[in-house]
Amino acid sequence: MTSPAEPASSDATQARQLTKPLRELAALALLGANAVFLFVGLLRLIAPDGSVTDGAGGAFGAFIGVEAVALPLLAVLLATHISPVVPKAKLITQVALGEYAVSALFGTLTMLIWTVGRLAEAEVLDALLGVLSRFAWMVIFAVAAWVVYTIWRAHYYVPRPKPQPGVYGQPQPGWPQQQGGWPAPGQPGGQPAGGWPTPGQPGGYPPAQFPGQYGQPSPPFQAPQSAPPHPQSAPPFQAPQSAPPFQAPQSAPPFPAGPQSAPPANPAPQSAPPSPAASPSPAAPPFGQPPSADPTQAIPRQSADPTEVISRPTDPDHDRTQHINPTDPPR
Repeated sequence: MTSPAEPASSDATQARQLTKPLRELAALALLGANAVFLFVGLLRLIAPDGSVTDGAGGAFGAFIGVEAVALPLLAVLLATHISPVVPKAKLITQVALGEYAVSALFGTLTMLIWTVGRLAEAEVLDALLGVLSRFAWMVIFAVAAWVVYTIWRAHYYVPRPKPQPGVYGQPQPGWPQQQGGWPAPGQPGGQPAGGWPTPGQPGGYPPAQFPGQYGQPSPPFQAPQSAPPHPQSAPPFQAPQSAPPFQAPQSAPPFPAGPQSAPPANPAPQSAPPSPAASPSPAAPPFGQPPSADPTQAIPRQSADPTEVISRPTDPDHDRTQHINPTDPPR
């Protein structure tokens, strides 16, 4: 007669609860022991007891051996493959990778030194057998190192964020944007370029004079006061000073129309000769010289008062564009 099956004991659960806090400590101890073995192997390589070849052959087991292959791998498996993962699992994995890197460097170096030394001593068979056995250990070592590297790459590697390329049409950071309102290059103060008449002024005539500003040059041409280019009583194509610039009076038709009592400004009056705008005007004389004077002719002093008022002609059909010769005596 068989007894009934007893329920599973909770001893295993209690044992796991007891050893759970020791997993992290055990993993750190395995890594520390392997670090000591690597240090001892490095000392044997630097200060060998016999020849350099024998020292390299003995140090190979410290870098690529059972301890160097198994201890880091066991430490990583204890920290990461048993639930829950220990708090220092990332640190344990990184230290294991560092120890594997040191083992790979010095293990390869000692293998080359030992092989060259044996071949130099004409021990070809011993060199061949030693290379085969060491190559097998290198394969086992590579598998263990690859397992640890895969765990670190999958769980603890944080890639660096790649810089986003600039979008077409948007300025790159660090370059100031062009501010609006600045004048065009080569023009001081935002004034229009010279050589073109101001809008609203007929070709060849200077614009209306305004109070000058500091730093601005004076107008290039000024007619003599005794002989202005046009009669002061009827300045052509100029709006009254009280009105805004470039606008005709409100009672008159749009610019460039003339006064209400006269025909439009563009066609000339019927009883008067064509206006200077309709016919090509003579070339402007040099600065300060009367239009009819020779450039080398001396200009006599005028006896008339420069401030004399010229009376308005009574005849409405009188030629308003008649030029006054400064050499004629005053009337």
